[in-house]
Amino acid sequence: MRCKLNMILCSLLIIMIILTGCSSSDDLMKGINSNNEKGISQPMDSKLNQAVLDFTWKVFKESIDNEGNMMISPPSVYFALAMTANGADGETKEEMLKALSAENITLDDLNKGLYEWMNAINRDEIVKLSITNSIWYRDDFKANKDFLHINADYYSAAIRKLDFRQKSAVDTINKWVKDATNDKIDKIVEEIDDDVVMFLINAIYFNGDWKYQFLPHNTREGDFNSPDKIVKTEYMSRRGNMDYLQFNSVTGVILPYLDEQFAFIGLLPEEGDTPRDLINNLSTFDLINLMKNKEEKEIELLLPKFESSYEDSLKNELSNLGMNVPFIPGNADFSKMNESNTKDLFISEVKHKTYIKVDEKGTEAAAVTSVVMPQSMPLEIPQLTFDRPFVYGIVDVTTGIPLFIGIMEDPTIK
Repeated sequence: MRCKLNMILCSLLIIMIILTGCSSSDDLMKGINSNNEKGISQPMDSKLNQAVLDFTWKVFKESIDNEGNMMISPPSVYFALAMTANGADGETKEEMLKALSAENITLDDLNKGLYEWMNAINRDEIVKLSITNSIWYRDDFKANKDFLHINADYYSAAIRKLDFRQKSAVDTINKWVKDATNDKIDKIVEEIDDDVVMFLINAIYFNGDWKYQFLPHNTREGDFNSPDKIVKTEYMSRRGNMDYLQFNSVTGVILPYLDEQFAFIGLLPEEGDTPRDLINNLSTFDLINLMKNKEEKEIELLLPKFESSYEDSLKNELSNLGMNVPFIPGNADFSKMNESNTKDLFISEVKHKTYIKVDEKGTEAAAVTSVVMPQSMPLEIPQLTFDRPFVYGIVDVTTGIPLFIGIMEDPTIK
């Protein structure tokens, strides 16, 4: 399920397919624009904060059965599904909210909360983080204007009507994806089937320099113990005071980026355990406590440079979270997406792609998880060497929500 892409980002594609024929329509809109204006960002509501954390952990645990290097962006999935939920009703809506761990949150509060969080963390200064959304629908499909306005207002979604029969439609959508990911992911759509009427897409791009950079002349080659063989890789090296993590048999490190709003977290399993063992034995509560109980400690850190890409369909993972009806033609109720309120839409695919690059300067558009493991060390200074599979992520320090989270098994594989 993996393929090579480019650059940090996580994109989610949801394809809505119509079961009955769409009647032709006149020009529904030349463009739907948001009525909201960005104001002062508010702290994230505690119920929504917990919901996103719970979803993050659940969808990550459902994804770790995929072998090899993997990384997902749960917030990207969350934003795309939340946009889609605004067109759902009945059991379809209930299952989507439950999968999002938001069954106790009204859809209106969910929209408002995600709007505020998106505006709070979007930035283009010291560290770049952009969360962008778009909706593309077929030119003869009569989309519900209220549905479109809600997504424009709360998700700043770019909304476009296209003739899906034209070959250029694929190129137009993929150009948006490429621009939204700073040329790192070049496409999310291969072709458009005749029955597809809508795409809902989220893209997240991150680029941040370390607050304390690794010096290139300290980078050296070493062995990395991947699951099936020992490989040679380049290790970045730095020694000094760092936020050290220790919980039961798990060790780790937190490395802040320049603005300190975001940080790289690395977790190293106990010797003999795998990253998947670590994830299965941890909970979101454990992870939050682990970060809260960090200890500033002088250590020598060796972290491999790596670049990795990942692709997956998330239908099985979301079904395992209880989201089944939205995928079933005839049962799914997305009647709030069209003017006639007919129940002829369903989700045929949820496609996810990510990319990450970690080097001496920082991290570009991706999720990074470092797992810290104690090894041979000097008497005065502990040494953490990421020389075997580990978990990594990029975390929003304020909310504790991982924007990206993954497993690194072999840093030599892109």
